[in-house]
Amino acid sequence: MAVDQSAQIVTLPGHQESFKAFNAACAEKGLLNRHESLESRDICDGLSDPSTLLRFLTARRFDPDGAVKQFQEGQKFREDKHIIRLYDLIEIADYEQARQIYPHWTGRRDKKGLPIFFYDADYLNQDALSRWEKSRGNASWRYSLSERKAPKPDMLQLASVYYDSVIRFIHPLCSMMKDRADPSSPVTSSIFIVDASNLGIKQGWSVRTFAQEITWLLSTCYPETIDKLFVCNAPSYFTTIWKFLKSHVDPATAEKLTILLRSEVLPMLREHIDDANIPVRFGGGLSFTHGQLPDLESEIKQYLGLNESTKSLPPGPIKWIEELDGSRTALAVGSEAGSERSDRIATVDSDGQ
Repeated sequence: MAVDQSAQIVTLPGHQESFKAFNAACAEKGLLNRHESLESRDICDGLSDPSTLLRFLTARRFDPDGAVKQFQEGQKFREDKHIIRLYDLIEIADYEQARQIYPHWTGRRDKKGLPIFFYDADYLNQDALSRWEKSRGNASWRYSLSERKAPKPDMLQLASVYYDSVIRFIHPLCSMMKDRADPSSPVTSSIFIVDASNLGIKQGWSVRTFAQEITWLLSTCYPETIDKLFVCNAPSYFTTIWKFLKSHVDPATAEKLTILLRSEVLPMLREHIDDANIPVRFGGGLSFTHGQLPDLESEIKQYLGLNESTKSLPPGPIKWIEELDGSRTALAVGSEAGSERSDRIATVDSDGQ
């Protein structure tokens, strides 16, 4: 990775020097070396590319030493938990079950071209938390060439594989789209919409451990991936819930959260999102429900060369690989009934056309 080219993504001169120092320190410690678990054609976007480094540096307020420490911690977690290999091998059913617990992509983008994620807090109920607790108690899955048992990941492994799909597939896809106000800037964050209509005080209290551990994962391994987080239809007692949840949430994430009463939701969302991409429940035109696979917008389907009748992407993890001619292919991976999947979804030219 050439430092002079990487630093071009940083606009302020002082920050450019910090980026160069951070980049050089990471290179010296071997943190930018291609991970041995990556397959030969796997693209490193979201893992160790300049935009990823900038996320970590930004999270540490352009302190190179602090950013190196955090990047090292994230890389160690990824290696210890075998996340990259697990991404290719995870049972699709396990991935989809995990996806239900976290905000998931609607298949749409906001006015800046950032992907929009939705979550209905009503689904983070006792059953969901019990399943999470059960997986939390699993022994960490470890990859072995000699042992071909189906992966049984623990809670953090499942969560990390899911969030890897955001940084390795969804963000790069949105970055490739040129119908944005600033198509030269990579997409590295998302906008999150949470429906808190039915969130109860007891439920809010019961998710504190979940919130604490997932916040640790996000702040350590996926910093600066949240652009805005809207808590919509917040009940009058949400401020009470937030008081004791806030201490379990990363401060940088908490700063990006906006609590909206029912009357405030649609006006605020309209500032950032076109009506066609706002879920119907908030007054928009998108029929999207919790758990649904992405409802791809026409521009994305056209870019991927998919038929207009194609509603969504397949379930399970998807990654980008590079072909011999420089083009990129979206490849659906994971396992089903013990058989590894390697299904080509779409191929786009190297120039993004």
